[in-house]
Amino acid sequence: MKNFILNEGYKNSSHLFERGSGDKIYSNKKSFIDISNCAGSLLLGHNHKTYKKAISNYSKKNLSIFAHPNIHSVNFSKNIKKVFNWFDKIIFCNTGSEAITKSLRICRSLNKKKYIVNATGSWHGSVDQFLFYPDENLKPNHLSSGLKSEDKNNLIYIPYNNLELTKKILNKNKKNINCIFLEPIQGGLPLEGVGSYLRFLRKFCNNNNIPLVFDEMITGIRSHNFSVQKHLKVYSDITTVGKVVGGGLPIGIIGISKKISIKINKKNRVFFGGTFSGNSLSSFVGNETLKYLIKNKNIINNINKKSVFFENQMNIFFEKNNLNLKVYRYASIIRIIYTDNKIQNRQQRDFFENKNIKKIKLFKKFLLEKKIFYASSGIIYFSHATSLKSINHIIKQMKIGSLKYLRR
Repeated sequence: MKNFILNEGYKNSSHLFERGSGDKIYSNKKSFIDISNCAGSLLLGHNHKTYKKAISNYSKKNLSIFAHPNIHSVNFSKNIKKVFNWFDKIIFCNTGSEAITKSLRICRSLNKKKYIVNATGSWHGSVDQFLFYPDENLKPNHLSSGLKSEDKNNLIYIPYNNLELTKKILNKNKKNINCIFLEPIQGGLPLEGVGSYLRFLRKFCNNNNIPLVFDEMITGIRSHNFSVQKHLKVYSDITTVGKVVGGGLPIGIIGISKKISIKINKKNRVFFGGTFSGNSLSSFVGNETLKYLIKNKNIINNINKKSVFFENQMNIFFEKNNLNLKVYRYASIIRIIYTDNKIQNRQQRDFFENKNIKKIKLFKKFLLEKKIFYASSGIIYFSHATSLKSINHIIKQMKIGSLKYLRR
């Protein structure tokens, strides 16, 4: 089929997916076990009964899209506040990237300082100010053409989970820092034991009157207690969530603390408009999904148990067979790292992955041939629909594939 689409992934895609059900997706009449689940957004799996019922009711009740305030976004906001009870105000956005853009706008309304600080390994979507990657000296390099040199010059990287070097960089620049952004838990390297690093950032920002922004796009709802912040008791000034919260439909949400809310009201007006911000469809489906998850909190624990099982089975196998591999996991966010050396941040991870890039591609191709869809991001997300049978099949084929393609 001829393809005119320039979006990421279409150019070399050998499979165009048509539909999904449970833990399977379908292309050309072939089924694949989906270990991406729409980049982690489908916590319940494909076409779960809650999603289908919500879509059906939306149609039956003649609900419609409005480019102005609607009751469905108000109802949704009340349940979001139940889960993220430290949010003082909520801002609806169309996507996660838009939530990041508007969070930056808030930060720039609060002070006129120059530098945006980002932690290495954090991914904040398709936002110009963050479409860079750090070199070995933590200097920003472009991920795309068409970016402003001003954005590059205004960006400072701190090494995620490297407390001493982070302290040094922040103390050197603290008088000119506008805000600090990071994923508290990163899909690029989902680590446990980062609480002390996050607590340091919280204290530093408090002492220097700097807004701290936690990007919980992948951890919001999927994490323990529905949030990394609630689990670790470390709270940011601004939080972005999305993916799971939309129940499978596009959405982005910003939650701001009372301190930020007061500052916005006192100092200036920040524009938060958008035709589909808080639209009735995403709000209605998202609210039905969130109500279901609040009522059935065991779902998160069950997905975590599946993830622990996968992690343990694979790591035991890797160690027993002297394979230079390790599975890292936080809650149900999983990644295979292509070294058994202790990894502290994404820069270290990339060093080993880049050395094994050809082997990794062969490994992923092998899994696709075995009807397992392993997304290019490298992040594995199980869902409520992911069956133990499917997980055992994944484990079996990954064992075979790793012995065949990923030996030292």
